[in-house]
Amino acid sequence: MSETGIWIAWGLPTPGRELQALAALRDARGYLQALVDDGRIEGFDVTVLRPQTTELGGFIHVKGTRVQIDMLRRAGDFERWATGIQLIADRVAFVDSWVDRGIDHAIELYEDALREAGLLH
Repeated sequence: MSETGIWIAWGLPTPGRELQALAALRDARGYLQALVDDGRIEGFDVTVLRPQTTELGGFIHVKGTRVQIDMLRRAGDFERWATGIQLIADRVAFVDSWVDRGIDHAIELYEDALREAGLLH
């Protein structure tokens, strides 16, 4: 069961790269499904946001075990894929996350921090 993940967010396509951005979104689902099929991650969700006033266009949340996500972050194919996203979209972010089994660990960390701050006894 998943315990950690990577939240990959992007803003609007870089001007002049709109067609590449659309192709990259299509290709991303195939790439990520291949990672699932190969056992390199446990799953992923792709979200495209409806037009709105923020500059967040969408995000992908990749989930897996700590070992899977650590290995993925260092894999050459993932690094090339991530770099490609940064070339076609603005405001790209890769953020580590806790998911599923990892939520308990996140709660423990917050409780420890609250205790150290004297806010939880």
